[in-house]
This record gives sequence, C-alpha cells and structure tokens, in this order.
Amino acid sequence: MFRRCCFCAFALVTANLFFQTVQGGILTGTYSGVPTGSNVNLTAAGPIDWVHWGLYTESSLDRKDGVVPQIDDFTLLGSSNGYAYVYQYSDNYNGYSWSDGTPTVSVNDTTTGVWAYGVPVLGSGFAFTVPAGTNTRMLKVFVGAFAAGGEFEASLSDNSASPYTAAPSANIRNGPGWVFSITFAANSPGETLTIKWRLITTRAADGNVTLQAAALSAIGANNPPVVMLTNPVNYASFPAPANISIGARASDVDGTVDKVEFFNGTTKIGEDTTSPYEFTWNNVPPGYYSLSAVATDNGGEMSGSQTVEVFSYGSGGTLSGAVSLPPIALNLATEGTADWAHWGLNTNSMFNHKSGVAQKITDFTAIGSRPVQRYSDNRTAFSWNGGTPTPTATGASNGVFIIGTGNGFIIGAPADTNPRRLKVYVGCYSAEAIFQAYLSDFSAAPYTDRTLSNFFGNSYAVYTLDYTAASPNQQLVVLLRSTKLFDFDFGNVTLQAATLQGGPPEPLPVYITNPTRIGSDFIVSFATQLGFTYWLQYTASLDPIDWQPVASVPGTGEMVSVTNRNVTASQQFYRVQTQ
Repeated sequence: MFRRCCFCAFALVTANLFFQTVQGGILTGTYSGVPTGSNVNLTAAGPIDWVHWGLYTESSLDRKDGVVPQIDDFTLLGSSNGYAYVYQYSDNYNGYSWSDGTPTVSVNDTTTGVWAYGVPVLGSGFAFTVPAGTNTRMLKVFVGAFAAGGEFEASLSDNSASPYTAAPSANIRNGPGWVFSITFAANSPGETLTIKWRLITTRAADGNVTLQAAALSAIGANNPPVVMLTNPVNYASFPAPANISIGARASDVDGTVDKVEFFNGTTKIGEDTTSPYEFTWNNVPPGYYSLSAVATDNGGEMSGSQTVEVFSYGSGGTLSGAVSLPPIALNLATEGTADWAHWGLNTNSMFNHKSGVAQKITDFTAIGSRPVQRYSDNRTAFSWNGGTPTPTATGASNGVFIIGTGNGFIIGAPADTNPRRLKVYVGCYSAEAIFQAYLSDFSAAPYTDRTLSNFFGNSYAVYTLDYTAASPNQQLVVLLRSTKLFDFDFGNVTLQAATLQGGPPEPLPVYITNPTRIGSDFIVSFATQLGFTYWLQYTASLDPIDWQPVASVPGTGEMVSVTNRNVTASQQFYRVQTQ
C-alpha cells in the first residue's frame, strides 16, 4: 500500500499527564500483533457489538445487526491549529469477516480500513467511545500504522482507574497490525470509555496510523448467542399453499444454545432445540412475510437474526418485468396514455400528473425517516402537455432522492383483470438498490431486480411491468430501496417519473343536451359509451347541494334520454356521473 502526502514529519514533544483517580474502576490493557494473512471473525469476537470501518469508502461503517449500538463511530484527531482527513484503503495485512452485519450482511476476509491524514502530521489519528458501567467488559481494537509509530490510549470518563497507554514499535512500511485488548469497568453507571490512536513517530513523509475494527464482549458475564437465517434467501417467492423450509445457524461463545425460535413478524411460528436448527412452515397462504430467528443460550440471553422477506403467491394474475437504460428524452404524455407522473419539478414535494382523467399512479410514500430531496441533473429530460398542476414542461431533468440504507420510495397503480403496462423511471448514486413489484391480491409471482448499482457514480433504469390481477379493485405495489451504500454520506436512490398504459377505456366527458319540461316531467339527453354506466342525479338547490338519484342507464354508444317524472318544483339542477 502506498499513500501520498505532501507534508514533512515534525519533532515530537511529550508531556507528563497526571490524573486524579477515584478507586473502584478497572482499566487494564494488553496488545499483540495480528498475524499476517489471518482472518478475524468479528461476529465471534463481538457478541455484544462490533464495528468495521472503511469497507467501501472512508465513511463506510458496518456494525453488528440486531443490537443497540455500543461502539461509536470515530472522530478524527489532529492539531488545534491544523486539519485532518480520513481515507479508505484496501491492502491491510490481515482480513475481517462477519455474518451478522448491517448494512452489509456478510463479508469474508476483507482487507479494508481507514487511515488518517493530518497537517501537522504528528498527533493525527482516531478516537471513539464505548459505554462504561460497573459490569466488566473487554474491548478489542484493531489498528495499524504505515511507515510510522502510534500511541494507543484508553481512559474512563470518571477517572476511576488510571488510563492505559502503549506505543508498539513503529512499522517500517505497511503492517502488520495490532490488536489492543482493554478490560474495563467504571466506578458508576453511565460513564464512557474513550479510545485514542494517534501518530507519534514517522519513518516517511506519508507515515500514518490506521483503524480497521473493534469488538465488544463481556468478562465474567453471559455473552449473548449469535444467530442468522440460512434459509430461505432474501426476497424468495413460493407458490401457494407454500411449505417454506426455514433454517438457522446459531452459536454461543461462552455456553450453549438452548433453542432457536422462528417468527413471521412478531408472531412465533415454530422452534427447534437441536442443531441444525430447522422448521417447515406449512400451508402458507398468498401474502408478504417477514421471517426472523431468535436464539436463547443456556444463561437466558437472547439475540435475533436479520429479517428475510419472502412472498407466497397464488394464481389468476400475471406480472412480468424487464429493466433497461432509459432514453435521453421522453414525452410523458405520449407514453402515458392512461396516466403519467413526474416528481420534483420545482420542489421536493411537487407531483405532476395527467389532467382530465382520474388519477391512477399514486404519489410516492417515502421509506425511512430521512428527508426526500430534489435534484436537477437527471439523465432523462422529461416533457409533457396536459398536466396538472403544471400544464406543460420541456426538458425537465429533475427528480427526487433519499439518502440512507434501506430508504426509498413506494408508488402504486390500479390492477384488475384488464392488461396494463407501468413504466417506472428510477436511479441510484453510489449505492446498490432493489426494485420490487407485487400485486395486492398476490395472484402472481412478484418481480424483483437487484441490478441497479453504481460504486461511485449515478445509474439509471426504466422498469417495464406488464400485469393483470385475478380480481377487480386491486393494486400493483412498486418499491425501490437501497440495500447497500458505497458512499455513506451521500449514497441514495432516485425516483423521477412513471407512465401507465392499458386498462379499461376512459369515459368521455358527458354533456346534457336538450333539457325539456313536458308538464310535470323533466327530460334530459346525453351521449353514452359502451362498457360504462351512467347515473342521472338532481338537486333542487345549489346551496346547499343535495344530489338525489333519478335513474341509472347502461351505455349503448348512442344518445339516451332519461325522464324525471312528476317534478313539483319549478326549477331543478341535473348532473350525470360515469363509471
């Protein structure tokens, strides 16, 4: 590994620091080299919590899933009159693996980490904190240095034990790294352990210190077990009535696993007390399900697995999908003959759609708590006429986006036995995304695609969905979510537009012609279409309006006349509704 910098080493100034300690705390430490080429299993090393830094970018932070975070993200150390930056690297002398992580579920032998760049160079490095209470815990911190030497420091916020410091011998070039094992307990609850790893000597102008991972466990206490689902895979689908085989792998570093329970959402559906932990969920009706496992060890500690989403689907409907690169320019009104939608023209909440028809494509619902933002450099420039609230637009390269792992958008479109085609224009920046579509009556297998991805730039896609439902009054549900971020600060998914074709024909506007009164009867006439039903209604006053039914007639494709008989009022108001 070679890292370029443009600074020189400075003389090292040391000072003796004195701490007034309050008896009762525990803070001891040791360190050892991490063997070159070894593979540290963070899942096993961190039953309470673990973190890994720098998997994809300098802001990447992976940690143990299913637990309350204990290990904080790092802050950069640097001189008060200088500055410091952090960079990612990928040629560490040892690797790291895990199987219970978030946002990256599992990794095998990654040699990534982060390094600090400071001006002045000396004193640059990293700091992070871990909660400290009266229970004794052990924290393992994996660090390194490149053509440099570092100083490690651990201290308790209540000063109830003397700080631990150590300075391993400087590396000539890149590695190997060290693991510091810190045993600690505070004199009172609610305290913190602060870790600092800073540069104190350099052998080259580009010398620096590195940070890779940390793992937290308990000393003299029962550590929770580790559990993960091995079957089914995420987003799997099964024909109904489904018999779904569910499997889990569970282990306990300081005891045994007593049982593994299986859940759909919060509802327990089964359990197993012996390895391999398995359960078959029989006769599952059509629907969307969220599966997980919870392991309990011989000391009563419990931990949960990550969630797996699956579908069970019936028959009678159809749903197929395809993905392609969208065009440079598109007229939404031309493509969206039944309806169209565009998001983000002037604001992050602006929703334009086809006017003069009943709205069919819904506005989006945001997934996640992050704010929806607007952008204006989309690949496709959209145009339209006959829109609302903006009647016309030309070359609109706008859209909306949302940052964060698991965040995204949901939209919907009507579904029944009539064939329809929905096109959805989306994208992502420095992220991986999953696109899903399913029918609300689950009468066909869902469509899932995970090809939308870009490591450091923008990707765009148009998804074409052809579908029918098995019954009327259903909906096609469409979801776009990020599953992994390569840029943890700005990685996002985007939504721009959608168009709809097909479905039953739209009713033409209805105009009442030749209203006539003959004696006490009112007669009105209007044109009709085949396939529609028309309701004639009246009211005696427009303030207040109280529409009363007169009659309903089927459309014939011809003019029809309807008579309102024995009207006693001298004035009536009429209207016709169509469905």
